[in-house]
Amino acid sequence: MLFISLQDIYHYVTEHWLEIIAVVFSIAGVWLTALEKTINWPLNIIASAIYVYIFYVSGIYMDALLSVFFVVFSFYGWYQWLYGGDNKAQLQISKTSLKLAFILLLIGIPLTFGFTQLLTHYTNSTIPYLDSVTTVLSLIATWMAAKKHIENWLVWIIADSIYVVEYVVKDLYLTAVLYFIFTMLAAYGYYEWNKQLKKLSALPL
Repeated sequence: MLFISLQDIYHYVTEHWLEIIAVVFSIAGVWLTALEKTINWPLNIIASAIYVYIFYVSGIYMDALLSVFFVVFSFYGWYQWLYGGDNKAQLQISKTSLKLAFILLLIGIPLTFGFTQLLTHYTNSTIPYLDSVTTVLSLIATWMAAKKHIENWLVWIIADSIYVVEYVVKDLYLTAVLYFIFTMLAAYGYYEWNKQLKKLSALPL
């Protein structure tokens, strides 16, 4: 029979308090992104900065590097959401064109291959291919979110589902649960943004 005592919980919290903070801020950041609240960006910056350290000491080097990019992209997204629209107005939700989707695909495939080779030959990463795929998908999804392309949520659903497997393999169970929650939030985010997009489409020009 599985029994978890208060002492077990206390021991886990004291050992993983930094990860817990990152989890809380990450969930809040994604939730607020789904609701189109600009405050999501500073929360994402804090969470990503913490994960730079967590992933580095866990030997997940591409995710550590990815978290560095998340910090940079979050500042970019913060600015875009506030001033990225026409005449420096707030950015509105839009759909990704087929041309842009094709360009992102052309960028993503060689990047995935390059990252895989880099991790295989120059690091001790145990999951170079998964690490590379999730890294590239996350970079693309983050950029799309910064530009308010609704399809960013679909890319996140794919990436987050893979992350769940990756973190279970690495024994980062709390983070695996976090990415399962992210998958659900991504589906919710797509639903919410789709509603907003329909409202924008109904507005008179």
